[in-house]
Amino acid sequence: MTDLKGRDLKGIADFSKEEIEFTLEVAKQLKRELKMGKPHRLLEGKSLGGIFETPSTRTSVSFETAMMQLGGHMLWLDQHRLWVGEAAEEDWHDTIKTLSRYLDGIAYRAVRRDRVESAAEYADIPLINASCPVEHPCQAFADVMTMMEKKGPVRNAKVALLWGYRSANPPAGLTNSTMLMAGKLGFDLAIAFPEGFEPDMEIKKAADTEAKLSGGSINLVHSYEEAAREADFISIYSWVSPAVFAKGLETHFQGDPEFQKKKDTLKDEWRVDAKTVGMAKKDAMVMHCLPVARNDEVTDEVLNSPQSIIFDEAENRLHTEKAILALLMGGYR
Repeated sequence: MTDLKGRDLKGIADFSKEEIEFTLEVAKQLKRELKMGKPHRLLEGKSLGGIFETPSTRTSVSFETAMMQLGGHMLWLDQHRLWVGEAAEEDWHDTIKTLSRYLDGIAYRAVRRDRVESAAEYADIPLINASCPVEHPCQAFADVMTMMEKKGPVRNAKVALLWGYRSANPPAGLTNSTMLMAGKLGFDLAIAFPEGFEPDMEIKKAADTEAKLSGGSINLVHSYEEAAREADFISIYSWVSPAVFAKGLETHFQGDPEFQKKKDTLKDEWRVDAKTVGMAKKDAMVMHCLPVARNDEVTDEVLNSPQSIIFDEAENRLHTEKAILALLMGGYR
């Protein structure tokens, strides 16, 4: 059996293909047990610290619920509680070292990737990246679990990840983690986006290396039609570069006026509608990690259609995070 006790999950590259598949199997088992009413208090008496530097709905609630169902407890540690961030009274090293003496794990939603890296370096307990501008591994696990539930093994499946316009500027973490998942697990990923919204090319290079071993592929295109053709799944998401995301934090995620003016020209062209979905296979399913800018990124007609699996995807955040927590914090036997 795969032993992940004490490990970190900073990004998809931290896990091998076999470890990803094992984690997904554990998630499926825990989901079955929950539906049967069978308790699995694998983390009895253990505590998770949730450090959140940006707003959160699904990530915070799913992690808190996960710890409760596993028999443990999560502490909400935002910038109003810690003597770092806005308060800036304590060294980051000292904060993380102190938390390591109290907690059994940390879930960290960060505004910068280097903060995740340094926290993992300083911590003596497992650290989970709960989203940063560069990766969102927990969402990528949930997405793959959802695809497997709907259509079986993902190897050789075709996934179209389509950029959609929205006024806010979400980070590119999910896009990058999805590329790495495609490389690890061998599915064919086509990413469609306008010029200037490229994913991290260093991460694509790493994903391409993995894809050569798994039989997967990652293709970057600039049209919905090219990406969606014969797709099994259409996943919609809006993203910007880490640099733009960081600047957006100063303006409530709206970015600087010059960037926003240029971005607004894309509004009508880059919206997923029923015609776009019709470019894929007849039984293609529609995904979005949420929150979604309805009728900007994607129309209500698509989101509310029988092909939409967005809430199955959201639910699976809970089950995959339970598996990650139980494995890294040593509760799964």
